[in-house]
Amino acid sequence: MSVPKRLLVIDNGSYECRVGWHDTKQPELRFRNVLTKPRKDRKKDNSQQIPDAAAIPTPTVDEIQVGNDISNIEAVRAHLKSPFERNVITNWNHQEQIFDYIFSKMGFDGDDSIKYPIVLTEALANPNMSRRQMSELLFECYNVPAVSYGIDALYSWRHHQQMHKQVADALIISFGYSTTHVIPVLGGRMQLEHVRRLNVGGFHINSYLFRLMQMKYPVHLNAISSRIDKLVHEHCHIALDYKEELLKWAQLDYYEAHVMKIQLPYNQVTATNALLTVEQKQEKRRELALRLLDIKNRREREKLQEDEEYLQVLRKLRQLYDQQNLQKFERALQQQQIGNLEELDKLIGTISARIKRIKERAVSGPSRPSKQQDKLDKMPKPPEGVPQAQWLAEMREKREELQRRKQARQQQRQEQAKRHTHAAQERMRIISTLARSEKRRKANAEEEDDGFGMNDNDWDVYKRINRYNDDSDSDAENERLLEYEKILHHYDAGFDDANNAALQALSAAENYQLHFGVEEIRVPEILFQPSMIGCTEAGLAELIAFVLKLFTAEEQQRLVSHVYLTGSCAQFRGLKQRLSKELLELRPFQSTFAIYESQDPTLAAWLGACLLASERNFAETSLTTRQQYQDRGSEYFREHRASNLYYPTPKD
Repeated sequence: MSVPKRLLVIDNGSYECRVGWHDTKQPELRFRNVLTKPRKDRKKDNSQQIPDAAAIPTPTVDEIQVGNDISNIEAVRAHLKSPFERNVITNWNHQEQIFDYIFSKMGFDGDDSIKYPIVLTEALANPNMSRRQMSELLFECYNVPAVSYGIDALYSWRHHQQMHKQVADALIISFGYSTTHVIPVLGGRMQLEHVRRLNVGGFHINSYLFRLMQMKYPVHLNAISSRIDKLVHEHCHIALDYKEELLKWAQLDYYEAHVMKIQLPYNQVTATNALLTVEQKQEKRRELALRLLDIKNRREREKLQEDEEYLQVLRKLRQLYDQQNLQKFERALQQQQIGNLEELDKLIGTISARIKRIKERAVSGPSRPSKQQDKLDKMPKPPEGVPQAQWLAEMREKREELQRRKQARQQQRQEQAKRHTHAAQERMRIISTLARSEKRRKANAEEEDDGFGMNDNDWDVYKRINRYNDDSDSDAENERLLEYEKILHHYDAGFDDANNAALQALSAAENYQLHFGVEEIRVPEILFQPSMIGCTEAGLAELIAFVLKLFTAEEQQRLVSHVYLTGSCAQFRGLKQRLSKELLELRPFQSTFAIYESQDPTLAAWLGACLLASERNFAETSLTTRQQYQDRGSEYFREHRASNLYYPTPKD
């Protein structure tokens, strides 16, 4: 086939999709590879007009939102759909909608066919069934002239080879969103039979962090979910020695120095209400009650108007039946989603009764006093002949006395819990004395009743033992304390002074903080210890060691001489240092190895595909044409340096 002028390169990742022309330096389109369907507003769907006789009701289809067109992705995070299951496409309806979005954004909207060949990434060892469905979708639905399939990790390796042109051997570690692969490459060819996969990727890291933060802050789920990606990408790192780092985080000084505190939005309560008099507070309460009543009345009026309009529509439908215009009547029933005449009459009766109740309530007399007013009337008042100031002073003294008792009991409980305090030692001395007396009595065979307890003074010993065991305040004291505070709050405008208000505001603001500490090393550690999330597979270091053992000593040295890291998780700080430490422990004494990182792990696959598509003989050696698709079957594709190996499905 003739060499095409331009090829469309699509890096169809399970997290992000990148689309652009092969002769450009940056993709023209990047978006999250997800879609969602907006929630249906049922109120807007109910038509309030009588349908015309010739009108045929047509169902309204909500527009699917894809990628960057999702207006508020955090609000619909729970409703996001992906065509991928792990790293393999399984939902082809979603994939077709994503292709529609891609071609529309790339300027093919309205075209019957896509006239440019497509270079598309696919999963390593992609099943033939998945590739068959993809070929049918591209050739049959979009009429593309040719397509080329390749592996994103090998495309990224091709881009890296620009700076290392003489290197043909490498151990590629590809960190994906759902999986992590260890891919050995010898002589420029992937050794597919020795590739190994770890079913842990970026998705599991995000999910693990969300679960940890959810257990710490169960009341801030929405705030946590919107910050997970940023916390993982910007603040997590790989620990060089995980156990040593954990011991550091266990120290309070280290924790206070390194923990990151994220302040969530919090509207501080002002202290202006504490400066108001009792009359001003009551006036504000009355204003608030009137405002709420006005809102309630306005909503009732709006609801009444809607019901009256809808009732008028239903009565017109009933008139159609009375006039024996059955054809229009059936169409109108169908559009209004009403089953039959009986259901229509029942609906008319229900709405008429509701309208009647609302109108009767509007013209009825004033309602009984509000509950708020009842509470104000039941508020205790100063005794006759006692000034209010003196009465409030007595309330303060009683409240302070109760608080001192509560604090004293709490201090005693804390002292008793400590072994070396006087309270704990005195209690243990009394118990041990009783125990010795009991032993002597049993040794002397004194089984008869010694008369203990006949005298009330004998029970003082139990009082002395349990003197510090008052582990809870009495209900009567708690009720009196609440009553005193309620009276002081009502009558004393300065009861909540500025210092207490400031302390309460500070305490409330601290409740709206997220502490991000040991999670920064704990979360990405699952790449090396998958058992932390219940995965029974080996970690990344053990997986590398297993792959290397499949080769001879000479081949192992060729592989570890160029260990290449690619994928989004390759951006974690400390990953290269951790792998160097692990390889140093794995490799023989004084052997050498080298680790290289991709310059742009997220774009390297797309850039490598563009480089491969720019080669002169790419069209003749790598593109699968429509004719080949029709002649050799939908699962056939041309192999090249960055592709999977073609294994046709055995025929029965």
